[in-house]
Amino acid sequence: MWERGMDAKQVLQHTLSLANAMAVDVLVETYYAAVQEFGCKYFILTGLPSAGQRFDQLVLERFWPEDWMSHYVSRDYVKHDPVVLTCVSRKRPFTWKEAVGRTRAYGPTANRIMMEAVDAGLRDGYCVPVIVRNALTGCISLAGDAPSAKADALPSLSALSLTFASRLQFLTDRKFHRDGPRLSQREREVLSWVAAGKTAWEISRILRISESTANKHVTSAMRKLDCVTRSQAIAKALILMEIAA
Repeated sequence: MWERGMDAKQVLQHTLSLANAMAVDVLVETYYAAVQEFGCKYFILTGLPSAGQRFDQLVLERFWPEDWMSHYVSRDYVKHDPVVLTCVSRKRPFTWKEAVGRTRAYGPTANRIMMEAVDAGLRDGYCVPVIVRNALTGCISLAGDAPSAKADALPSLSALSLTFASRLQFLTDRKFHRDGPRLSQREREVLSWVAAGKTAWEISRILRISESTANKHVTSAMRKLDCVTRSQAIAKALILMEIAA
C-alpha cells in the first residue's frame, strides 16, 4: 500500500502551481505528478452524462487504461458504475471503497464493473465531484493498484483536483475566446449531427450535400480542433461551446 503522500505545505505549493499554470500541458503534467505522490497512477476528468449525452464526449482529460476505457464505453458502464452513481448522489469526495459498499443496492452489474476494474489495474481509488461545463455534474476519478490509505489523502487530492478542474476549463475557455470561433457554420452543423449519431450518408441527406462533402467538413473540424478522432472533436467542440450538448 502506498504511504508516501504530501504534507500540508507541499499540497499548498502544488495547488498554487496548478492555479497559476499558464498552459494546459504544464497544468496536466503538474497535476499528474502530484496525484502520483498518493499512489494514483490513473485519473479521468469528465462530465457525467444526462439524457441524450454520451459519456465519451464529456471527457476533458485522462490518463486512463485505453483497453478499459474502450470496454467501459462499449458496455455503457457509466449507467451502472457505483463510483458514478455515488458521485451523483453524494456531491462530496469519497473513496472507491465507499462506492463498493453500495454495489448491492446498485445491482449485479455494479459489482462486475468493480471486479473488472481491478483486472485493468484500477484496484482502488478516490472520486472528487467537480463542476464541468455542458454537464449537470462531473468528477475526477483517481485510481491505482494501491493508492495511499492515509487519512489526509482524500482532502489533499480534493484540493488538488478541484483546482485542476477549474484551471483546465479556464485555460481552454481563454484560448477559445482569444482565438475566436474556430469552426464554420457548416462544420458546426455537420459535427452536431455526428454527435447525434448520424452517419456521413445520413448527414448528406439531411443537409443536402454529398457524402464526401460531409466527411470533408468533419475532417476540417477535427484539424481545426487539433483532434485525431471524431469523438475527441465532438468532446472538444462541446467544451468550447462550438456545438450544443
